[in-house]
Amino acid sequence: MAVGYVFVIAAMLIWGSVGIFGRWAHQDATVIVFFRVLSAFVVLTLYQMVRGNMRRAWTETRGRRGWVMFGGVVLALNWIFFFTAVQLTSVANAVLSYYLAPVIVTLLTPLLLQERLERRTLFAVGLAFLGTIVMNPLSDVSGHDLLGIGAGITAAVFYALVTIAGKKVSGVEATTLTHWQTGVAVVVLTPYVLWQGLPVPSSASLLVMCAIGVIHTALALTLYFLGLRRVKVQHVGVLGYLDPVSAILFAFLFLGEIPGLTTWIGGTLILVSSYLILRVKEAGSALGEQAQA
Repeated sequence: MAVGYVFVIAAMLIWGSVGIFGRWAHQDATVIVFFRVLSAFVVLTLYQMVRGNMRRAWTETRGRRGWVMFGGVVLALNWIFFFTAVQLTSVANAVLSYYLAPVIVTLLTPLLLQERLERRTLFAVGLAFLGTIVMNPLSDVSGHDLLGIGAGITAAVFYALVTIAGKKVSGVEATTLTHWQTGVAVVVLTPYVLWQGLPVPSSASLLVMCAIGVIHTALALTLYFLGLRRVKVQHVGVLGYLDPVSAILFAFLFLGEIPGLTTWIGGTLILVSSYLILRVKEAGSALGEQAQA
């Protein structure tokens, strides 16, 4: 179980740095998303071929292909609606509405995964969401902003469904699951980016976007799904708030963006909520050791 928490936290830390790479790419968000899933799918296909695992990777999904396909579709829709939110409203509004996702995950787990909802988890997710509000207070909201916030909430729902789908196919190897889901995401995103218009990126931009595909998509998603095998989904939801905290840290280290007082306060609340979840894990491990003794 401890390894599962390490995998999830590692994935969140990696995802927190995607904004830095996004700045370096100098491309529209839609272009970045398309190339990240395309490069991730290509790299994972080569990885499966080198392992001689293509046939096994296909047969391994037998009986679960519906959930695998569903996971790929909601993964693509999650990114589409998130970047739509960024285009329609402020980044603060988009981020705040998007980070309803862990709350949605926590509330859905008793219904879709039959996990007993823990009171400490409810407190932790509420504390983490409060921290996000402090870090990203809603700006003046107009009718146009409401559309952006709606898109952000829709993206949050799809993000939650990615997590649920990943747990539903926990019997599929994490690399295989990431491989097929990024492939489905490519199929879903291709008509969207062709409709938006796909420019020819420079070699430097292409290299950065491929790095996002390999590191932030292929690697991070695999780590995330590995963690899902071992950790309660409601706990994963709370730890998801480490993503914006790590993003602030990376922005400070690489872009010189100094966080303000509200950012420090909100980040502290999120870290406290994560500590509460990790304390749940430690308590569970201690009880398990006592039972074995």
